[in-house]
Amino acid sequence: MTRRLLIIAALATALFQSCGDVLSTRYYVSKYRNIIYCIDGFKTSEDGLKYKIHTTNQGEKIKAGHFVTLNMVYRTDSDSVLFDTYKIGQAFKLEVVEPSFKGDLMHGLTLLSESDSATFLINADSLFEKTFRFQRPAFIAAGSMLTFQIKIEKVQSKKQMEDEMQAEAAKKATTEKVNISKYIADNKLTTVITASGLQYVITKEGASEKANSGDTVMLQYTGRLLNGFKFDSSYPEGKPLEFPVGQGVVIKGWDEILQIMGKGARATVIIPSAMAYGGSEIGNGAIPAYSTLVFDMELVGIKKAKK
Repeated sequence: MTRRLLIIAALATALFQSCGDVLSTRYYVSKYRNIIYCIDGFKTSEDGLKYKIHTTNQGEKIKAGHFVTLNMVYRTDSDSVLFDTYKIGQAFKLEVVEPSFKGDLMHGLTLLSESDSATFLINADSLFEKTFRFQRPAFIAAGSMLTFQIKIEKVQSKKQMEDEMQAEAAKKATTEKVNISKYIADNKLTTVITASGLQYVITKEGASEKANSGDTVMLQYTGRLLNGFKFDSSYPEGKPLEFPVGQGVVIKGWDEILQIMGKGARATVIIPSAMAYGGSEIGNGAIPAYSTLVFDMELVGIKKAKK
């Protein structure tokens, strides 16, 4: 056993004893922070929230309307991890709103300040019914409590959050333009640039027939990032994807290019993040925030909307 494991084991033993010598004492280890918390000794608020604050700072308490950046691990009563920002490698942002039920996590957040950490026990039935608004999964026991381990990294007002996002978006946009130009030069492409910033190369001319807003298109495609990573393709399915164009059911870049291409046309399309997913991360990081997307597209068919 390594020295590090010996130290962790010693800490576990010492803390287990400090919680009491009863074998039924519950505890868990955070594998990312090497912190062990006793589950015994939780406090209960007036509305029934069970909580345990581990670190307390003197800053302003969080209020409804604040935006918080936090790291969070939450798990079932059988210790199965449902969500872990440490594993994902990115803290979670959310707006603090009024509690939707007694014992809601939102109430728990208002007990904390920036840099505080705490553990909350939240009723699974209430969480799924009142907050998530969908049926509790069968693998989560009825009446059970979910354990939320929270570390508050940042607290902001709405204006502070918006200003930060605008500054970040402007910085990313500048970098993105440089990266797109390099991609085009490296691949020796001669593109057509639209007013939105979308760029494309028609690699096979199609018919004169084009899709209008509301028409259904049949599309075969492969999507990649600028670094070549393939994140999606319709070809393994063996059939094209069908959807109405110009109705906002797909990213803006698709709605635009699919009304430019003729039936049967093929194109390579470079879609800036503003016409794709913007600052959102998609597919557990498969498409990072502010990603430029490159699609090889074939407009297989068009079904005209009924008038």
